Amino acid sequence: MKKLILILIFLLAPNTANASDINKIIDKTTVYLMNNWDSDKSLKGIYPPQVITTNTGTKVYGGCGDYKTGIDVGGSYYCPATHTIVLDPKQLKSFVKYFGNSSIAFVIAHEFAHALQQGLEIEYEKPHSELQADCLAGYFIQKGNEELGVTRESILEMASAAYAIGSDSHGTGAQRAYALLSGMGRVDSTCSMDSIDKLVENEIDDPLYKTFSKTRGSAKSVDLEPTPYKKDAAGLLGVNLKGLSNKTKFKF
Repeated sequence: MKKLILILIFLLAPNTANASDINKIIDKTTVYLMNNWDSDKSLKGIYPPQVITTNTGTKVYGGCGDYKTGIDVGGSYYCPATHTIVLDPKQLKSFVKYFGNSSIAFVIAHEFAHALQQGLEIEYEKPHSELQADCLAGYFIQKGNEELGVTRESILEMASAAYAIGSDSHGTGAQRAYALLSGMGRVDSTCSMDSIDKLVENEIDDPLYKTFSKTRGSAKSVDLEPTPYKKDAAGLLGVNLKGLSNKTKFKF
């Protein structure tokens, strides 16, 4: 996701979003996601990631950085070696300008999803794992209507963000948007690898998916407000988290 975000930022015009406002949105969203993780009983015993903020150009040594020379932070990402999410406020300002405040929730929740995949030792495979992370991001966000101000319009903003950064390694824009809405419970699908496999193979017989596939923004005429397919993380993944060993549950 990191490289795609960098390409997207390069294409965006300079923005006027206030840095303090960005930091407030990041703080509010991160606190919400932490609480949402802890409130899901199916995730009990699986530690949420730590989250830090640092701007583009900051050097990182060790972990997911080079031990001797370091690497420059250039966007938001999840580091499995340290179970840490790094958020780049400068990058997220560009997302706010182009997609709205809710796109920050999408980016952070996507990285939380990667942290959960790591905790469950789900094998990483592109684009399947990225689409599953989009789906889980929808789950982490979907309860935040009041806390984060996630409305029908902001859901569309997040779907547009997912659509805009589609690629061969992360799935098409339509696939990413559909995965996000699946996790939110807006459509009858799950985050299990069986469901993701069907999505990758374009075997989804859903008018909404076909609408997304036609053109960006075409879903604005679709009623997305109902959430009839709510599940917890275990239900969406189709796994029995209670059966995990302590080594896996307390890996971090």
